[in-house]
Amino acid sequence: MKAVRIARSAAAWAIALPATAVLGSVAAAVGGRGNRALGIGRTWARLLLAVSGCRLTVVGRETATACAPAVVMANHQSSLDIPVLLTALPAELRTAFWAKDSLFRVPFLGRAMRAMGFVPVDRSNRRSAVGVLAISLELVRNGRSILVFPEETYGPADALLPFQRGGFVLALKSGLPILPVGIRGTRDALAPDARTVAPSRIEVRFGKPVATAGLGVSARTELTAEVRRAIGELAEKQG
Repeated sequence: MKAVRIARSAAAWAIALPATAVLGSVAAAVGGRGNRALGIGRTWARLLLAVSGCRLTVVGRETATACAPAVVMANHQSSLDIPVLLTALPAELRTAFWAKDSLFRVPFLGRAMRAMGFVPVDRSNRRSAVGVLAISLELVRNGRSILVFPEETYGPADALLPFQRGGFVLALKSGLPILPVGIRGTRDALAPDARTVAPSRIEVRFGKPVATAGLGVSARTELTAEVRRAIGELAEKQG
């Protein structure tokens, strides 16, 4: 069984790496305010899931489509979360991701992420948060949604890490609803310290949007608690 898993993973990487190079280059070349690049990014994501052998189920996609644009918030379990969400999120949301700045230095992938409008976040430099917020508000004014992992890093298997404030400040300043999302199964498929992929059932569940219009920054604590409960239920994790 282990040998089969290693062989499958080797084949998956053999396809995924050149696909990332080719599609990343094309996405960077087409640009187009992120729209065409996002379409290519979704193709890349679907290909990665196909070669991984994982099966994705999406629940509540119509809820997500109805609230565009939004600040999308999801639990974080694996490096597979990004291709999974690129596949699951409706195109109508035109979602840009907050992503750690080190990913933007990866050849081909980094250029593609910039072309898709993704926003680099330097978590070691909290002063950079002002710039991240300004860039994100400009994207929002252009009709883009923003995806944030409020835990900022991979959480444990059975619980959520503390939520950071940045995404909630963005939601309150923009007045956009927060769309809670629960991801299940990506950690089983590719754990944070793993190099081989285990074909798994993955599920993405979209919850009811949480309104922020008319709320002040003073509402952040209560808003965080409400969204945390929603994501915990969707992902079946402790809050």
